[in-house]
Amino acid sequence: MSATYCRKFTYQLLPNTDLHADIQKMARRAQANSHCLRFDILQQDDQDQHYQLYEVWQSRAAYDAFHQAEANQIIFEQIALLAPNAQSTHTQSLNVIALSQPTPRKKTQYWDPYLWICFAMCVGVMGTALVSPLYPLYQLRWGLSPGDITVLYVVYMGSALASLLFLGRLSDRKGYLLVLRIALCLVTLGLFFSAIAWDLSSFLFSRILIGLASSMIVTSASLGLSKLNRTGDIQRAAASTTLMLALGFGLGPVVGGIIAQWLPNPLVSSYIPSLLLGVLAIYALYKISPPPVPRTQHNYSWRDYLPAIVLPSAGLRRPFLLGCLATCCAFSMFSLYASLAPSFMENMVPWHGPVVSGFSIGIILFLSSGTQLLARRVHSKKCVLLGLASFTLACISLGQNIQSASAWLFVFSILMTSIGHGFCMLGGMSIVNKVAPSHLRAGMTSTYLIIGYLGAIVPTLALGWLADFIGLDSALAWYCGILAFVTLALGIIGWRTPLVPTHLLPGQQSTN
Repeated sequence: MSATYCRKFTYQLLPNTDLHADIQKMARRAQANSHCLRFDILQQDDQDQHYQLYEVWQSRAAYDAFHQAEANQIIFEQIALLAPNAQSTHTQSLNVIALSQPTPRKKTQYWDPYLWICFAMCVGVMGTALVSPLYPLYQLRWGLSPGDITVLYVVYMGSALASLLFLGRLSDRKGYLLVLRIALCLVTLGLFFSAIAWDLSSFLFSRILIGLASSMIVTSASLGLSKLNRTGDIQRAAASTTLMLALGFGLGPVVGGIIAQWLPNPLVSSYIPSLLLGVLAIYALYKISPPPVPRTQHNYSWRDYLPAIVLPSAGLRRPFLLGCLATCCAFSMFSLYASLAPSFMENMVPWHGPVVSGFSIGIILFLSSGTQLLARRVHSKKCVLLGLASFTLACISLGQNIQSASAWLFVFSILMTSIGHGFCMLGGMSIVNKVAPSHLRAGMTSTYLIIGYLGAIVPTLALGWLADFIGLDSALAWYCGILAFVTLALGIIGWRTPLVPTHLLPGQQSTN
């Protein structure tokens, strides 16, 4: 057996450079190579950005093959240009400075950032979703109509959309951890105001706070998970993001429904678990050391925070938009249950109460989480197609059940909605991660969520308006019919969309 081959570089990044992101991409390529035994980038000093790159290969031949690849060779030349005994033909200005002695390595951090970012995302979205089974109780307390309930939901989603439009790129500029801390504080404050709300106006204010925070949580946490992912597995970051979203959104209505069904003063007590978990998540995030934020020469003005849609290059736009529209359908279908399920379920199933509506909403997202876990290795395009087909069946079965009032048909529509939600959310996020360059990932994630949130706002608002004029059953039939047609049409378009060639993907090794 041939001896292993090792090499170590110690270097310091200069300000205003993108080299560190390129090195991280190269590390993921090395870690995916079966001949690589170790390829680690160890930060020695946070303030001065001192790093140590340590690599171990099975043989010198494997080492040479990796280093001679064009993309890797350029990066190594920039690292090693001023290192002792290094040879290079580059004469351009350098992005690294070789150091004679490494600085001591920082003490091991006991608060695993990846796990706590997942926890914070789950807790944050849990607090935004627990209100769904409480809507009938608010209807009774304040005398609200179905249209008023949809307005409450749309105000929340509109605030989330405004946050994406104006603050969606904030994580790229200020760092994901700072934005996530602020967002969790904001959502916890919104939950407190929800618990003490005394009329519709005060409750609307709390929902605005929660809506603003929810988008900041999703964009910052998803960016953090993609940056903290060291395995090189793109699907892992996408699956973690969508899994935590589904789990949090599912736990919210289940916990809220259980408390509202059996505990006293449900419009206050339902918020207590999320408040306590929110405080824990905030504390955990402040125990995590913030990563270095790249310093740039650009001075941001108010114009930089104006709404902007970030799209990939022309060759990648069709699959990107297909993934966004599939997620838009997922939001549309789920928003139907999240806003009006307690109202239309009365005529479809023999069970009633907040716990029933809470579990019906939670089951959708729990099964969606299971679908995403099982489908983690499924091709992104196949995920989207399976999700759209499931939504078509879900819409048809739910529309038919308006007349049939069959519990089994309702269960089938819930199952198809869950599967469709899981496939579309996973497929859409996977496509975003694959087509987005690292420096545009937060902006493109915001664009992806903006399109998805529009699917929750516009159709839900139209459904509530129709329900007040032609009745809930007729409005629901129109909603299901239109959405079934849209998902079927998108499925056909997706089937005819060709796969993206590998060379068009920014720094990736596989097609979409």
